[in-house]
Amino acid sequence: MSSVCDGESTLVHPDPFAQRVRALHEAWLERREVRAFAGSHTREAQLELLLALHRWAEGAVRDIRAVYGPELVAELGRAPRREDTSPAFTVSLAGNHVLTLSLLERRRMNVQHWYVSVSYSSTVDGGEGVMAGPERRNGQWTRSRLEDLLLSILGGYERSVTEGGRGDGPGQGLGQQSTVRRYRDASARPHSA
Repeated sequence: MSSVCDGESTLVHPDPFAQRVRALHEAWLERREVRAFAGSHTREAQLELLLALHRWAEGAVRDIRAVYGPELVAELGRAPRREDTSPAFTVSLAGNHVLTLSLLERRRMNVQHWYVSVSYSSTVDGGEGVMAGPERRNGQWTRSRLEDLLLSILGGYERSVTEGGRGDGPGQGLGQQSTVRRYRDASARPHSA
């Protein structure tokens, strides 16, 4: 809402600019939230990042359920725990479009680095597929980046419904990994010299 002041009274009306200002402010608050640990590659810092991504995924899954209703089963796996050997969580759509965010270790020159890895798996259409979303190395994690990944798998669900029926294929349980197709973000690929 924006207001116009005539000296004594204030008129309040909806304003798209105010919505954009609010969105900008919220985006910067989120950046500040993750900035403290996103730049560090310790296990603890990257686990905090993974937990923030899980919190953001909770809201996104609520929004998906609100839009699709009972037509689409959207599930969010439990939040990772500090004591987990391989901390991860999944978002599953229609039982077979699964986005997995996990904490992985990479060693470079005997130095331990941790990072959040993203993978997408599906059992629909015989394993054909594309990358789930933006590469992690292109910038800092934000709620918008996570939402882009979720929109990407929602697009996969919609394509499978349009091209092949219901879009639920043979299905897969939450937390189970598909062997049909699996894609990781570019940060998980080996780099050549």
